[in-house]
Amino acid sequence: MAFFGLRLPDDLAARFDARATAAGGRSALLRKLIDDALEEGTGAPCETASPRTRTTDRLQLRLMREDIERLDAAADARGLKRTEWLVMLLRRRLHTHPLPPRADRVQIAQSWRELNRIGINLNQAVHALHASTMVDSRLDLAREAARVASFRDEVGDQLRALGRALKGDLSYWDTPDD
Repeated sequence: MAFFGLRLPDDLAARFDARATAAGGRSALLRKLIDDALEEGTGAPCETASPRTRTTDRLQLRLMREDIERLDAAADARGLKRTEWLVMLLRRRLHTHPLPPRADRVQIAQSWRELNRIGINLNQAVHALHASTMVDSRLDLAREAARVASFRDEVGDQLRALGRALKGDLSYWDTPDD
């Protein structure tokens, strides 16, 4: 037989107990209320139920003091709160797509800005290269080609840095048995 447990404010529990006494006790009244709710079949929540507005549920853990200290140290090392660290660990294990920590997100955002800046400069250099092929152009083709090659190398460096940031974040959450 299944067991349902719940917490009620003291005043509500006292009012429920007063009614339950006449119905044969708490369990009997709860069974009757559940039966009545299921027989209605309307699917509509009862008037006293509060609608659920959050999309998350709360989870509580009890850990030994030394585990809490190690958890706090690991979270601090990543610049995270205890809960954020645990959520990221769970997401990594459940979904394999965690959000990177704040510090990594800052690094990733900076890399994206750098890549965008380089892309703009590269576009300008390519336009200059096209213009340098015109008969009356005074642009130095070798210099413009060197600029394009430099931008290409810088884009490669930034992409590698971005990849390291992402790979480093994901590998952090892996466990030795992966």
